[in-house]
Amino acid sequence: MVYDALEQIRAARVVSPDDRVVLKPNYVEPRMPDTGVTTDPRVIEATVEWLQDLGIRDITIAESSWSRANTDHAFRLVGLPEIAARLGVSLLNLYDDERVEVEIPKAHALHRVGIARSVLDSTCLITLPKLKCHCMAYVTLGIKNLMGAVLPKKEIMHRALHRRLCDLATVLRAKLTIIDGLVGAERHENAGSPVKTDVIIAGHDPVATDAVGAMVMGVDPTRVEHLQLCAERGLGEYRPHRVEILGVPLREVRKEYQHPSGYR
Repeated sequence: MVYDALEQIRAARVVSPDDRVVLKPNYVEPRMPDTGVTTDPRVIEATVEWLQDLGIRDITIAESSWSRANTDHAFRLVGLPEIAARLGVSLLNLYDDERVEVEIPKAHALHRVGIARSVLDSTCLITLPKLKCHCMAYVTLGIKNLMGAVLPKKEIMHRALHRRLCDLATVLRAKLTIIDGLVGAERHENAGSPVKTDVIIAGHDPVATDAVGAMVMGVDPTRVEHLQLCAERGLGEYRPHRVEILGVPLREVRKEYQHPSGYR
């Protein structure tokens, strides 16, 4: 499914054998993927193999949750150390990375932020989120997943969250978004219910890809404030009628997820 999605969008056009690739999955909590909370390692593995088939060798899987120990626990739980060793790629807990203070020109709210150097210096950032609803952001997909690169205190993002997500997305421009929608989560990002959805969503445009992810969950992307703000800043397209969807028609995979309480 990952290969098929990437081939349909001709993703090979945006990567190069010389790229320093960072794959950013979602391991906000040490939970198994079938809970709908974390990225399925099979999606990561397939993405790595696709990149290696294109001759790319500098590949790092990188993430940080709310603490160094929590992140390491999540990695071990899903078997990422073994997968990384077998595939010959790096696995990085971003708490062990150098932090770079970045100024964001014309920011809505996040004027200065600490970013992990490995993510900031990558020439090809690929965000690998889970398909989930979120109690504060409505949805947590490729753009929201970028929060894992913020160091050390991610809670600074929660003040004016939508505006700060837009600001962060102006600094961290993912070349590809690959959403793991095999099992998603409705209602809440960590405490919701799993929903078997059996879909992989991939795209070049981070805003449009998140918009399609939202629609698969039965969420109108025009009601997701950070997608609107990103679109207004020229980072992508969020209006459904302006997004081209390849592969399986949306109507065949769309589910009516229960939305977070503040968005019903």
